[in-house]
Amino acid sequence: MNFFIRNRVVIWILVGLLIITLSILGSMIYHTWAEPEESNDPSVCSSSCQMLSGELELDPAQQEQMDEILIHFRDSSAALVAELRRTRFTLMEELQSDTPDTLHILQLSEELGATQTRMTILAASQYMRIRSICNPDQQQALSNVYCDLFGCPRIGMGQDQGQGQHRHRNGKAWD
Repeated sequence: MNFFIRNRVVIWILVGLLIITLSILGSMIYHTWAEPEESNDPSVCSSSCQMLSGELELDPAQQEQMDEILIHFRDSSAALVAELRRTRFTLMEELQSDTPDTLHILQLSEELGATQTRMTILAASQYMRIRSICNPDQQQALSNVYCDLFGCPRIGMGQDQGQGQHRHRNGKAWD
């Protein structure tokens, strides 16, 4: 096999594995922090709901609105979570087969990425709806909770404070 063709195949395989890894990592983060407890009574606040309510210190009217938002999100995300599980299972079956089809693996990886994107859009929508019922202090606390959820540093932590510039490796600033 030609050296360049072999390298191209290896690069595509590595890209596919990177997509799979990022998808699994995102899913693990989601299931660790955002998956609501299943309950027969939708009016019962799950542990994630209680944690969020405790962080935000919601008043009773806000809590009622929050419950509605979280129930809507749980209902909307249930199909996506099932799709993620199904696609991951299919991917693992393909990876464990005697002769894995790399094209099918890439296709499944893309499906996982697309589903994870829809979950992220749904989470962002939920954030915006919750934010709309919060006062400025609660909005900051909500932002911190979601930074933890998405695995990024909290606002004001680990950033160039007010700089707004990134440095090139030779020390020159660029925007």
